Amino acid sequence: MTLESKILQKIKPTPLEEEALAASVARLLAILRSRIKEKGLHAEPVVVGSVAKGTHLKGKDLDLFVLFPPETPREALEEQGLALGAFLERREKMFAEHPYTHGYFEGLEVEIVPCYRITDPAQKMSAVDRTPFHARFVIERLTAAQKDEVRLLKAFCKGTGTYGAEARIQGFSGYLCELLVLRYGSFPSVLEAADTWRPGAILEIGATATRPFPEPLVVVDPIDGGRNVASALSGGTLAAFREAARAYRKKASERFFWPRPRKPLTATAAATTLRRRGTSLLGISLRRPELTEDVLYPQVHKAHRALVDLFDRHGFTVQASRSEALEGEVLFLFEFEVALLPAVERHLGPPAGVPNAEDFLAKWRGNRLAATPPFLEGDRWAVLVRRVLTTPEKLAKAKVATLSLGKNLDESARRGVRVAAGRQALRAAWMGEVTELLEPRFPWAR
Repeated sequence: MTLESKILQKIKPTPLEEEALAASVARLLAILRSRIKEKGLHAEPVVVGSVAKGTHLKGKDLDLFVLFPPETPREALEEQGLALGAFLERREKMFAEHPYTHGYFEGLEVEIVPCYRITDPAQKMSAVDRTPFHARFVIERLTAAQKDEVRLLKAFCKGTGTYGAEARIQGFSGYLCELLVLRYGSFPSVLEAADTWRPGAILEIGATATRPFPEPLVVVDPIDGGRNVASALSGGTLAAFREAARAYRKKASERFFWPRPRKPLTATAAATTLRRRGTSLLGISLRRPELTEDVLYPQVHKAHRALVDLFDRHGFTVQASRSEALEGEVLFLFEFEVALLPAVERHLGPPAGVPNAEDFLAKWRGNRLAATPPFLEGDRWAVLVRRVLTTPEKLAKAKVATLSLGKNLDESARRGVRVAAGRQALRAAWMGEVTELLEPRFPWAR
C-alpha cells in the first residue's frame, strides 16, 4: 500500500460517515424548505462547497447557500437570509460582503449564506453568487479518482500550513485545490508542477484571463475570466507550498499531513539564544478587537508593516519579526540587531552657500536638541542631534499610538499599548510565538 493510500484511509469519510452526513444534510434542507415556505419566500436552499462536490475530508462542516430571486432588494436578502438560519445552535452573525449565519446542526458546523439566483455568472449581484456555478463546474468534470486526489492535496495543504484563503493564512482555498487537480490530473502532478510556478505564472482551465493580475500565482476562474481564484494566495504562502512540495517529493512522510506539535522554548532557553546572538527582543501587545479573523488580520498585517517602518525610520534594524492574534490580544514580536543606539545622530543639511543653508543654520544654532554647533562636512552642513528615543522600547511607547494601524487596532492602541523588552517579553503566553520567531521551522520539519 502506498503512502498516499494510507493517508487517504485516514482522511476520507467512511461509507457510514457519508451515510450519517447525508441524513443530516437531508434533515437540514427539509427544515430550511419548511421555513422558506412558512415565510412565503421564493428561495431555494442548495448545498455547495466540498460536500456537494465530494471532495470533503473527515469532519463535519457544510456550506449551504439560499438562492433568492434577482429582484429581491439587498436589504431583504440579508434580513431574510439571516432569519432562515435562526434555528442553528450556537449561531452567530458573520460578515463577508454581506452578513450570513454560522452555527451548528446535529454536530455539523454549518454556514447558511444568502445569495442571488442568477443564470449567468456575468450577472453576479454579490460576491458569492458565482459559488453555485463553481460547484457545478467541478461536479461535472472531476472524476471519482480525482476527488480523492483533491482530498490528498487539501490534507497536504492543511498539514503544511498553506490551506485556507482567509486573511490569516493567505493560502489555497478548496476550490483552488480542485481546479489544480483538474488542471494537472493528480496530487503528485500538482506537487511536480509547483516547481514551475514562477511569480506571475498564469494557469487557465476553461477560460482565458480578461485582464492582468498582480498576484504571484494566477489561476483564472473558469466561470469568470476577470477573477483570479488564487488572489488570496500570498507570495510567502506560495513559496512555503513550493518548498513543501519539493521536500515531499524528495522524501515523502506523514509529517507533511500531520506535523508534530511543537514544544515552546523555555524562557531560559530563549534568553540564552538571544544572548548568544547578541540581539534583543521586544513584544508589543494590543487588546484584540472582537472581529472576525478576515476583518482583523488585514489590520494586523498593516500594523506589522507600520511598526517595522517605524523602527527602520529611527535607525533600529529588525532582524526578524512576526505577528499573531492570540486570546484577548494581538501580539507583535521583534528581534533587533542592537538594543541601544548612540545618544546622538548625524543630521546632514544642505550644501554651503545655497539659499536654504541659512535656514538650516538658524534652526540648529543654539537648538537644545543639537549636541554640536553646525559644522561643514565636505561642502555640506551637518549637525549632531541628541537622540531622545535610544531604545526600541522607548520608541514603541512613544509612537505606537500615533501610527495608522487599522481602524480597530488604532482604537486598541489608544486604550493602551503593552510594551515588553528583553526578559519581560518572555512571558508564558507569548512563548509559542517567541519560539517561532527565534527558531523558525517548517511544520513538516519539527
